[in-house]
Amino acid sequence: MNGVHMDDRPAAGHLARALRELKAKAGDPSYDTIAAWGRRQDPAVNLSKSKLSPWFNGISVPADGRPFTVLVELLEARALRKSGTPKRGVPAWRAMRDAADQERRRAASAPGAIPSARGGDEAPSPAAADADKAGRLLRLLPPDGLWQSWLRKAETMFRVPLDVSNAVCDALPALEDDQFKYIDPELQAAHEAMMEGLRALCFELNGMTDISDEGPQVLEISHPGTAEGRNDLNRQACTARDLLLSAYWQLVNLLNGRGIASPKDASGPPPESGAGQLDITVQLQAGYTVAHGGVALFPIEVADQVRSEAFSGPYFLAVRAANPGPIGVQIAAVGIDIDCGGQVQLPWLFPQRGPGGEQLPFDLGSHAGGQAVAYAVGLGHNFLAVAKRGGTPRRVRAFARVGSGGLFYGSWIPAADLLPFLTTAFSE
Repeated sequence: MNGVHMDDRPAAGHLARALRELKAKAGDPSYDTIAAWGRRQDPAVNLSKSKLSPWFNGISVPADGRPFTVLVELLEARALRKSGTPKRGVPAWRAMRDAADQERRRAASAPGAIPSARGGDEAPSPAAADADKAGRLLRLLPPDGLWQSWLRKAETMFRVPLDVSNAVCDALPALEDDQFKYIDPELQAAHEAMMEGLRALCFELNGMTDISDEGPQVLEISHPGTAEGRNDLNRQACTARDLLLSAYWQLVNLLNGRGIASPKDASGPPPESGAGQLDITVQLQAGYTVAHGGVALFPIEVADQVRSEAFSGPYFLAVRAANPGPIGVQIAAVGIDIDCGGQVQLPWLFPQRGPGGEQLPFDLGSHAGGQAVAYAVGLGHNFLAVAKRGGTPRRVRAFARVGSGGLFYGSWIPAADLLPFLTTAFSE
């Protein structure tokens, strides 16, 4: 071919496949492990799962910047040690990235409309009434909302946060009261399928027990008398969840294909509608009482090394969020997930009032950080509640939710690493 290298894979697919192969040769580290490596290399670099997964799966092309460079350097160094794989070098990876980026830009600017699901050459022109109806749906059930991200990631439905169940169950009557149908018959059929899934999931959620008076703000599947019966109820709830999510995303993708509503624009006006484009970093910290008043915060990894007569404790836990980007955002809630072996039993949400007064929600400006603080004994009580139900807390992670519903996570930390802090808090 006159010396020209030909490849039957598009450039973006070629880059994603090369990244997956490099990750495999590096021992196939988890996304959490890669994120931890990146922070040690450069604290300002965020290699979270939400950023990495689209890169490795070919859904998006990495931006040309420090995160991509750090990722390549880390994986190549580990692949060399683990499997003897020679390094291509950062310039070669940047060349692949540039080719993928140029390919995507050409595709985005190419003339012609997005093909319709009907198989025609053009997508049908959207009607204004259909855009209005789609807007009502996406305001009630935003694509980047907590409701769908939690349902999508949950391995079981034994316990469902009230933030999730309330969003789903509140949307049903509002959508049923909307008497207008889509003018586009394909959209109307997809909407009816979505409503069927929504009704099925609400039926399951309405049969659960609200145990928020006990501490965790969750619904819990009732116990019909046997473990087998309870597992059957969980399977029913998981089936209903899968039915809703499948139908919902089919409808949203149809809307997006017609140019009616893009998922990234569906959750309201800026700045919070950009939650999917934000890059919020989250860290769990321990807090000591300072002799002259106030709380001094330290990352969990180094908190047990603090030795000073000026500090006492630690009696507090804090979730710190940092915003390295130029877009300001509101942090609506923070908390800690507790994993008891494949199932996130909580979240444990921090209270709106902290030791220093009102703390949530708070505005997080561009290139700024902020935190919320809670008494560590609160997490200790939740550990005890889990143990009483026969579970064992294995690991925890901090999370922050922005006002539009987008979730950002810190790294998983072994639960045992927190026990010294909880013991100190309980001793008071």
